[in-house]
Amino acid sequence: MTDVPRLATSIPSRLNVTVPQVDPLMLRLVPLPETCRLGSVRASALSFLIDAVAGVTVDSDPDHWTFTSDMLVRMNPVRAPDLVDGTAAVLRRGKRSATTEARLVDPHGSLVAFGSLGFAHVPRRPTDPEKITFDAIGAAEAWGRITPIDTPLPEAAGIEVIDGASGIVRVEITEDLRNPAGAMQGAMVALVAEVAAEEMISARWGRPALVCDLDIRYLAQSRVGPVRTRSEWLGDDDDAWVRVELVDESNGQLLTHVLARAREPTT
Repeated sequence: MTDVPRLATSIPSRLNVTVPQVDPLMLRLVPLPETCRLGSVRASALSFLIDAVAGVTVDSDPDHWTFTSDMLVRMNPVRAPDLVDGTAAVLRRGKRSATTEARLVDPHGSLVAFGSLGFAHVPRRPTDPEKITFDAIGAAEAWGRITPIDTPLPEAAGIEVIDGASGIVRVEITEDLRNPAGAMQGAMVALVAEVAAEEMISARWGRPALVCDLDIRYLAQSRVGPVRTRSEWLGDDDDAWVRVELVDESNGQLLTHVLARAREPTT
């Protein structure tokens, strides 16, 4: 599976995700204080659940990587439930690409978040890392033994706030942020954009903001780094969208384009 990390030390592996059901596949996130903000689950934490359950559903060819090309996340700003279950459906499957959707629900079946994703199938080169097929039963056993993160998610990922009011943050691409193909894992990319947006929005609001909407376009793989963001407001209203771009400092390459928006959390 291209975007499900294998290292037990990786940050995505330590988000407290399990596999309660194999056929059809269901992934479960048990929220932690470290994966929440303002009492709600972070959109980036939910994006891992969305990306993983949808990606596993379409990633079955050992000779091709299946990279997330775009991901839309819509999260309800509700209090974090005891658990969040994620399932996915394939909307379109082609030789070079696929489109899926994912639904995340609480124990009562109420929608917590929705995701829509596009995937690109890319031939694996002889020099690429070995690709291992996702084993749901094996993952269920392995993930159950992993120690969850014990520091806030942005801190665990090593994100440094350079200029919060301008939406500028920075992160080194460490092994614990990479996917099996050697690039920064998709939910970690979402986390960097989320932090940049929440810092910028919080500065305008004068109070902490909760990012609930993410529209992500993965333009290039983040392999070298460090990665730095640049951000701008797309409007003058407090509920306007923020555009966040992730750039590789080593060569100036634009890696990811993100639109983010915040809403008031439900108390």
